[in-house]
Amino acid sequence: MQEIEELSVGGSVKLKGPVKFGRVKVAGSMKVEGNAEGEEFHLSGSGKVEGGLKVRELKVAGSMKVGSLEAGELYISGSLSVEDEVKAELIEISGSLKARRVEAKEVRVSGGASFEEMIAERVVLGKKSKVRGIVVGRAVSLGRDSEAEVVIGELVKVGRGAEVERVEAFEVVVDRDAYVDEVYFVNQAKVHDKADVGQLVRVKSLSRKLPGDLNEESD
Repeated sequence: MQEIEELSVGGSVKLKGPVKFGRVKVAGSMKVEGNAEGEEFHLSGSGKVEGGLKVRELKVAGSMKVGSLEAGELYISGSLSVEDEVKAELIEISGSLKARRVEAKEVRVSGGASFEEMIAERVVLGKKSKVRGIVVGRAVSLGRDSEAEVVIGELVKVGRGAEVERVEAFEVVVDRDAYVDEVYFVNQAKVHDKADVGQLVRVKSLSRKLPGDLNEESD
């Protein structure tokens, strides 16, 4: 295993994994053939880790591709593409994220994200943000004019002008001018009289278990 305490890349560098590092800053181009793990990875250029990347803090302001990712804190203002799964404590996306699956404690999106499923305790979609895939969380908030496909949660708040194809929740709040094609609720649904809800159905349980197995009745 290569061990690097500190590395600053302004040109182009290629490393053969496994690689262990302290702090890495990439303004140029960096490629790791294999796995890498370390403390801090800050990228403003372009980067590729062909295997898995495990890091305490990852900041992506440029363009990065990773096989799989495990991080404490993940900040994306550029673009990040993960072939398999992302696991993190905190994810903030002002740029774009594409992954097969996302799992985190808290996710904040002000840009865009695409995935098969995102599972988090708390998800906040900011104004005009867009996500594609299934979002499963305890508390999910959709900001003004945001867009989502399927949202499943304990409490789901759909903000003014937001658009969602399907919402499933114990409690749902839909603000004015919001559009939801289908709403399935267990306990309560508060829908503004100027919201557009295609179908409103009370159900006994949700189709998916929530983080922490709050929805024990789900199959």
